[in-house]
Amino acid sequence: MEKGMNRLSEELVKALQGEKIVTLATLDSQTNLPQLSAVSWVLAAEDGTKVRIAVGHKASTVDNIGHNPNVVLGVIGAGSYYSVRGTAEVSDIYEKTMKLRIITVHVEEVEDVIFYGGRITVEPAYEKTYNPELAKKLDEEVYELLRQ
Repeated sequence: MEKGMNRLSEELVKALQGEKIVTLATLDSQTNLPQLSAVSWVLAAEDGTKVRIAVGHKASTVDNIGHNPNVVLGVIGAGSYYSVRGTAEVSDIYEKTMKLRIITVHVEEVEDVIFYGGRITVEPAYEKTYNPELAKKLDEEVYELLRQ
């Protein structure tokens, strides 16, 4: 992918259809220093112009985005590591099994930032360490919200 693309490639859209570890960089609302969060409830729009992320309603990223909507997502997918820069907005609180907010990132620039000659051959995997029935219920509720 060329530097400066203004939307996700089809391959990255496919990679961002949930259960994917993505890093979210914001500026801390108190210190103005970079803050990094790992998120996994992620869904990219089919046209590659938006990425929606679910977070807990008290997540520090919510306040950060309220003070400065500029964000960067770090995405491993399509054989590489991508920086997805954009502006974000945060929804009101959704009261489900847990209180959630949806962050919508409007994609402005996508850049392949892997080091020279590097290629991702195995993507990170993770497991949820809490109650499996609760995890399934939360996932169903969250992805229903993200698809709206």
